[in-house]
Amino acid sequence: MIKILFIIDIIVIIIALVFWIVGLKYQRNDEDNSKGAKYILGGTSITGICIVFSAILFVPMFFSI
Repeated sequence: MIKILFIIDIIVIIIALVFWIVGLKYQRNDEDNSKGAKYILGGTSITGICIVFSAILFVPMFFSI
């Protein structure tokens, strides 16, 4: 279960990093910076969801031991 949890976290963090990189590229090239901000906030929200999801799945593992 721990391996699955960490694999899910790694995949989600990679997706969030892609969103941040795309957002930073748009941030540099876009004049109004709205599209870049959307991608950066999207990556941040994905990371937050990942943290909450991991915490929810990780807590029952302590009680099962």
